[in-house]
Parts: sequence; structure tokens; C-alpha cells
Amino acid sequence: MKRKMLLLTLALPAFLCQNLQAQTMSRLVASSDYSSDGATLNVNDSTSYSYYSMARGGDLNNTLKYDVSTNWLFLGDSAYANNYNYLQTFDANNNILSTIAQRWIGGMWVNWSNVVYTYNSMGQLATATFQNWGGATWVNQEQDVYSYNTANQLYLEQSNTWNGLTSTFLPNTQKIYYYDGSGRLIQEVDQTYNTGSSLYEYTAETSYSYSLITNTVTYSVWSGSAFVDNNMYTDTYDSTGDLLTRLYQTFNGSVWVNQTLSVYSGFMSTLPTTQINQLWDTTGGGTWDNSRKYMYTYNGFNQLTSSIGESWNTGVGWEFASGDPAAFFYYETYNPASASVKTVAANGSANVYPVPAQNILHVDLNWNEAQSATVTLCDMSGREISRMNVPFGAQYTGAISVSNLADGMYVIKINGTHGQIVKQIVVAH
Repeated sequence: MKRKMLLLTLALPAFLCQNLQAQTMSRLVASSDYSSDGATLNVNDSTSYSYYSMARGGDLNNTLKYDVSTNWLFLGDSAYANNYNYLQTFDANNNILSTIAQRWIGGMWVNWSNVVYTYNSMGQLATATFQNWGGATWVNQEQDVYSYNTANQLYLEQSNTWNGLTSTFLPNTQKIYYYDGSGRLIQEVDQTYNTGSSLYEYTAETSYSYSLITNTVTYSVWSGSAFVDNNMYTDTYDSTGDLLTRLYQTFNGSVWVNQTLSVYSGFMSTLPTTQINQLWDTTGGGTWDNSRKYMYTYNGFNQLTSSIGESWNTGVGWEFASGDPAAFFYYETYNPASASVKTVAANGSANVYPVPAQNILHVDLNWNEAQSATVTLCDMSGREISRMNVPFGAQYTGAISVSNLADGMYVIKINGTHGQIVKQIVVAH
């Protein structure tokens, strides 16, 4: 199986736990995403994450507190196109204050959406206000309000819709959370606001149950008089807490019907290296048929570094088929105890892509004030590898060959007459 580089755009995680995240000392800086045509893993897109402070980090399981994240689409023949750009701001406690999403339109980044966050005195998320760009200013769309009990557990999440005529947020939906004496979540109740009665009415319920080797999550829908079972997930564990299976079933009105089953094995700590997904075949008495296998690898911080999918071919076994996915993730170590600024951007901006780079690294430079500059590629010890001169001007587009570099982390230093920009990159062949 041949491999071509590509990067995966990650959905932004929920921010409810951002102040409780573990300081892993290793943060995500890039991710790669592939899709198979049956013989080759082909590039889809590319994303990088830049942090301006050594005090912030994040990964797939903890809120990504990056300053800038940029996504590029692969066009073929080593060509990439700008796609999305995300900008985050922070308060003195490194809580995220805003996340602005931009799209590349007409040769420039255009504001698209924004989320503004506020926090209570305990540092817990209090509100999240969602906005769209109105062409000249941000326009409110929706606001989520979070409330906590005396045990600092989230117990109420209310979603309100913006009314432009009254310039107020009006109630829309809400979710109520319930916990047992051990602090475990046991129930979520979804309600929708009825403007006619000015009351919240039931819509759905999610129930959680726990045992030493089995956990279940049951989703039910309100019928108008009672909650009716709809679907259920059942997880089983071994005596050490490793997740062994995840069964998904739907309720047909009288019995639970098997749908999918995931089987996990090859654990590193409590992390599986293999996941086999199966589909329920109702033929005869019913059997589980293999569908797709995922193989996972992790780094020393128990962070996912790769996920590769293969499809089941009856009579042949596991093999790559068209549409099979693969993703690769890249990290750097950092010191959360330090609040020093790592990346400084002055008097301009630089777009350096793809990250990770395989053969060619593109550099697009835009100065606020025309000037000359030098672009220097260095390893992490500061040793200069290559340098190119940028002629006087406000914009510059160039390329650096990285085909002979070893896999790993590198630094791009752009020194202009009136400013400096520093970017960290990944090279992976």
C-alpha cells in the first residue's frame, strides 16, 4: 500500500471540560487524513495548529487551545488550496474567549462564524454565543447557557435563539443532567420550549447505567405521555477496565435488535490497537459479519498517532478497499508551567503548508508594509538548514524542498525589515 500525505480537519471539541484537562506535556500540531482507492492512500486535505504560548496545548481528548489553525485542500500534483482558518483568543487564565472561523474566498480570508465564551467565578464555562458574519459586524444566532450545582457538576444547559427584532435571546431547548451519589451521570432529559404554553416540554431522554464489566446508554423518545425506547449502546469491559466490545441496538417496539458491534483488542495501557466493526446479518438465526478493521498506534503520552482502516472481503480477508480511511497525528512536547510566547507575528502573516510536508513546503507571505526578508529553515536545536532571500515587496510566494530532511519537527523563521514571523512545521515522508 502506497501512502501519500494528507491532513485531517478536526472538529472542535466541546469546551465544558477545558479547565479540567490533563497537562499532557504533548500537544497536537498537525494531523493527516487519507482515503483509499483500493491501492493507494490519497491526500484529501491538510491542517496545522500553532500555539503562541507554551502554557497552552490540547489533543484529540482535550480542548485544543491553539492560536491559529489552518486547513488546506489537496488539489493534486503537490498543489494545495486554502480552505478554513480558525483564530482563538484567550484570557489571563488561558480560557478560550473566542473562536473565529474564516473561509478562503476570492483570494482572501473572509470571516464566517464566531463563538464567544464567558466563564463563572469558578472558571467554568458560563455561556457560548454563536455568531455569523454579517458583512460588517458579527450577528448573534444562538446562545448556550450553562448552570452548575453545588458539586460543580453541569446540571442545566439551555439553548436560546436570537431575535433580531427584539434584540434578545429567546428560549429554544434545554438539557437537564442528573447524577448518582458517586457523581456519575445517570440521566439527561431533553426539552423544547413551547411558545404557546411558555413551558418546556419533553422530547427525549438518555439514561446511563454502570456495573463492573458493563455500561449501557439508552436513548428514548417522548411519545406525548411516556418515554419510548429508541436505541441503546452496551459496552463491556475486562477486569482491568479495558473496553472489549460496544454493541449498538435499536428497539422495534417489542425487542432490541442487533445493528453493529465493535470488538477491541491489543491494548496499550487501556488503549486498543485494533478495533473490528461488525454488522448484524439476520440470515438464519443471525450472525455477526466483519465490516471494517481499524488499527491504532499511540505515542508515549497515550495520544493517538495513527488510525488505519481496512475492509473485510469474504473469502480473502482484510484488505484496503475504495473509501477506507486513514489518519495520522503529529505532536510536540511543551512546558505548561511556562507562559512564554513561542511564535511571534509582526507586521504581517505567513501561510506555510502543507503540515506535515512530504517533499515541498510552500510559503505565502503577506506584509502589512512592503519590505525585504529572509526565510530560514532550522532544526529544533536551532541549526540552520537552508535560507532564501525574499525581495522587497508586500507579498511573496515561494517553496522549500524538504525531500532530503529526516522526519520530525522544524522551524521556519521569516525575518523582515520591520517584523518577524516564526512557524513550526512537521516533515513526514
